[in-house]
Amino acid sequence: MKDTGSHYRFTYKGIKLDPARIAKIYEVKEPMQMAILKKCLLAGHRGHKDLIQDLDDIITAVNRWKEMAEEDRQIEEVRNILEVSKDELA
Repeated sequence: MKDTGSHYRFTYKGIKLDPARIAKIYEVKEPMQMAILKKCLLAGHRGHKDLIQDLDDIITAVNRWKEMAEEDRQIEEVRNILEVSKDELA
């Protein structure tokens, strides 16, 4: 079976490095950040896409992550308002 992920794995000073290992070292927990990291590490070298296509994918992912953060902030604001209202009714 062909190893289709081999282009993501490198060895540096005896340590096997790939996007997952780097994310673990930096304690990346956000799935969108992991997806962006993976695209950034090999932008233009993933075989099926060139640099410009990869950069477009990175921009799209960052924009969606930003949208999600804004949505989460709005949800949190509504929760805070509801919590205050609930306390005022008590």
